[in-house]
Amino acid sequence: MNNELTNDELKEVISSARVFCPSFSESQYRDLMTLERRLNDSGYLQAVHGLSQLEREKGVPCARALDAFNQLLAQKEQMEGQLGDLKQKLAAQQNANREAERNFHQLNEGIEMAKQELQTIRTKRQSEEKELLAFKKNTESQRQRIDEDVAQYRDKARVTEEQVATAVQLITEVESRGFTLTLLLGLCQEFAGHENAREELSRALIERHTLSNYIADLKEEGEIQKKAVKLDSDRLKSEKDRIQAEVNRLEEARSKLQSTLIQLRVDVGEQEQLRGFYHRYLGVSGLMECLASWEQIFFLRCNNPVSALAGVLNRSAGPARFWIDKRATRCPHCGLTMLIYDEEVYKVLNCPVGTPLRLQLGG
Repeated sequence: MNNELTNDELKEVISSARVFCPSFSESQYRDLMTLERRLNDSGYLQAVHGLSQLEREKGVPCARALDAFNQLLAQKEQMEGQLGDLKQKLAAQQNANREAERNFHQLNEGIEMAKQELQTIRTKRQSEEKELLAFKKNTESQRQRIDEDVAQYRDKARVTEEQVATAVQLITEVESRGFTLTLLLGLCQEFAGHENAREELSRALIERHTLSNYIADLKEEGEIQKKAVKLDSDRLKSEKDRIQAEVNRLEEARSKLQSTLIQLRVDVGEQEQLRGFYHRYLGVSGLMECLASWEQIFFLRCNNPVSALAGVLNRSAGPARFWIDKRATRCPHCGLTMLIYDEEVYKVLNCPVGTPLRLQLGG
């Protein structure tokens, strides 16, 4: 159907329109008709809507729409190129994760072996402690016996003051009769245990012919007994020193085992801490790798008072928080320019507010 108007019809339409708008002209009418045809074209409306949305969201005027479109195409190609790199990094990270998992299993096996060795050391230590306790008891018993022997020898050599005075008087009396104390003591020692000391002395003189020979024999026997006593004393002292050295050696071994046990406990605690850290942050390793590829990170939040008021009633409806690698001017949620830095995140990171952050992961 032909919708074109004849000249007469066109004049009538213009005359009717001038009733409401005296300055209405034929060119304005033709512009209205052109606009009507364009409005009937859905593609034109979509293009106008797209240009309007581009200007509203990105701040790009219609005159620069084509340049912005070309720029977006270039960014798309760049991002597609980066996507390939990210896929390679993802594959590398997955391989690293598998390697970390293998290392983790090896670490668990090492921990189990360390636990078994620790249990073996504990069992051995308990056995050695029992042996050491028994050895200490035996050593203490021998030490008491040695002390008793020493005390006995000391008691044998100990004399009182009265005995000293009596001995001085006896020496004086013996020397006044032409004898010596040594001679008298030898005779007393020899014949003190006999019921009839006089007859025993006579018999000894008959056998040895002279008192001097008898006294010499007594001295020789005394020297032999003295040497035997000295040998026993030296042997007991040597045995005591040997036992004390063995006790010291066992004490040193026990101290070393105790130090090893403490170090093993510390190592097991550190391994448990590493295991907890690994299980806790394994799921976000991909996100951390992605953030580490950014040149810089800003932590922002929207300061929209309406969203803040809504967040009091419903936390999910509160102000938007987002991370971005460039300084933003508008909130991606509400489109307002009321953006501020997220002080809470910077406080956790212990960084000045607004400082660009570069995430660096350990090797």
